[in-house]
Amino acid sequence: MKLMKPRIVVTAGDPAGIGPEIVAAAMKDPKVLACCDPIVIGDPVAFARHLRPLPKVEMVPVPGLKKDFPLGQPSPEAGRSALESLRLAVGLIGSRQAQAMVTAPVSKESLHLAAAGVPGHTEWLAQETRTASVAMLMVAGQMRALLLTRHVPISQVSRRLTSRVIQEAAVLAHAFIKNSLGKSRPRIAACGLNPHAGDGGLLGMEEKKVYEPALSALRKRGILIIGPRPADTVFREMAEKRYDLALAAYHDQGMIPLKLHAPRQLVNITLGLPFVRTSPGHGTAYDIAGKGEADAAPLIEAIRLAAEYSCASR
Repeated sequence: MKLMKPRIVVTAGDPAGIGPEIVAAAMKDPKVLACCDPIVIGDPVAFARHLRPLPKVEMVPVPGLKKDFPLGQPSPEAGRSALESLRLAVGLIGSRQAQAMVTAPVSKESLHLAAAGVPGHTEWLAQETRTASVAMLMVAGQMRALLLTRHVPISQVSRRLTSRVIQEAAVLAHAFIKNSLGKSRPRIAACGLNPHAGDGGLLGMEEKKVYEPALSALRKRGILIIGPRPADTVFREMAEKRYDLALAAYHDQGMIPLKLHAPRQLVNITLGLPFVRTSPGHGTAYDIAGKGEADAAPLIEAIRLAAEYSCASR
């Protein structure tokens, strides 16, 4: 029996950034309309700059907010608009009017000005859905990197890399590969924190003191995981299809190889939530907001993956 197309709610993110522009472009793309029935949430005035003529998709305006967002700069109003879009999206999924969520970028500064209390989408969604453990998985074509630490200063990475963090992330990664990618024996590689994965303790002890006990515990639970290995080796070997996914110790360790490999396919997937949520792997791009220069390809890929993964989970 042929499954119906999933209904996917797409939020426009920060109305002062490129979100409305790339959402508008995506709604006119035949690949998007072929894979899902989208529901678009965002500020009507921001959309009006780009959605002419209006596409034949369902649109939900964000009510009760200031309408004259200055383009290209953060503001409390823009942060509140982004948050209200998220609340509406979660409500649609909770009432089963949508099966998955795709979010255009938000500004961390706008969220701060709006007193959101969280730095970004991932943390807000975890808090709203009362999800204890979530992880940020970045995907670019066949390359996948789960970020063990996210938006934290590099000086804090070492103390945040605990055995619990590694194990929780690996469990989520293992489930994603099995359930969303349909692979019965997931192949995961853990990137060490230090150059050469510590070189036997000569270049740092995190691999011996934190990684090795965590990975040993995971293997006893039946999770196949290699490492800790040097990150430069792991990503080269993943490009050769030896691994399904890598655990990256920190943001840039995972992001740089993916952005070099397939920047127009870069997508952020939040693991652990009770629904599928994806987002393009870039920011609000204030410097080009409203100039018609934004590339909608990563958002289109995010919508395509949300449709694919939501169908896999039915």
